[in-house]
Amino acid sequence: MSQSRRLRRANGMKGSTVRKALESDTPLNSLYALIPENRRTALDRFVRCFGLSPAKLHEALERERS
Repeated sequence: MSQSRRLRRANGMKGSTVRKALESDTPLNSLYALIPENRRTALDRFVRCFGLSPAKLHEALERERS
């Protein structure tokens, strides 16, 4: 089993879980909830690589909730 597949399974990111999150009423928040707390800072760094700010990501999450 590949390393990335092993990590996805360990984190609960199975195909059915991701599919269910995408089909939910709030897909962005559902997918964000699948990311473990200790990996969210890495996501913020990843977002910065695309020239976006983590604050904009969190604003989008908040907008989707309301």
